[in-house]
Amino acid sequence: MRTDHRTDICVGACDRQERGFSLVELMMVCIVVVIISVIAVPNIALIVNNYKLDAAGHSVASLLQQARMLAVKTNLPAYANTTGGTPNMAFVGATPSAAYTAGNPEVALSPSISFQPPLGTSAFHSQLDTYLGGGTPSNGTIGFNARGLPCIANALNPSVCTPNNAGFEWFMQSNAGWEAVTVTAAGRIKSWRLTSTTNGTYTWQ
Repeated sequence: MRTDHRTDICVGACDRQERGFSLVELMMVCIVVVIISVIAVPNIALIVNNYKLDAAGHSVASLLQQARMLAVKTNLPAYANTTGGTPNMAFVGATPSAAYTAGNPEVALSPSISFQPPLGTSAFHSQLDTYLGGGTPSNGTIGFNARGLPCIANALNPSVCTPNNAGFEWFMQSNAGWEAVTVTAAGRIKSWRLTSTTNGTYTWQ
């Protein structure tokens, strides 16, 4: 006698129903994802912008160090300047008025970062002024003489660079805040970040 066992295979398995996600559950997951995205995306953008501004400060400080070493190596003044537009960069040249030339030391900055003069109030940069010795720093073209000390170019003769005993300050701004680079009279180069503004007091670190 022949017995068909095919019906036995279905026992248990056929009675069990496979259940998926309901439409309501899928909608709830989508809503949670959207809420997390709304909260996280602005924070991520702020972190990226902060990183770009910090990186710009360190890169410009490194470029100034290159200009200083170039002046010592060639026994001639070297000048750091900015393009002030597109491409957005700082660069080193043989004269203070030299235009950007490919091949010279350079630092390209994000389009969201721009070189700026200091804010109108002296309190904005008073901490940096004190660090530099309390004089009136320059914020234009930064020159270095053959001894590696900061100097100001002679308009008639770029090979003559007058020592700048008050040092230099450069400022960069983006929607993440302000960054500064200073050069002391002794040639020490440092980058700073504006960390707080309280009751007219500006704190740089």
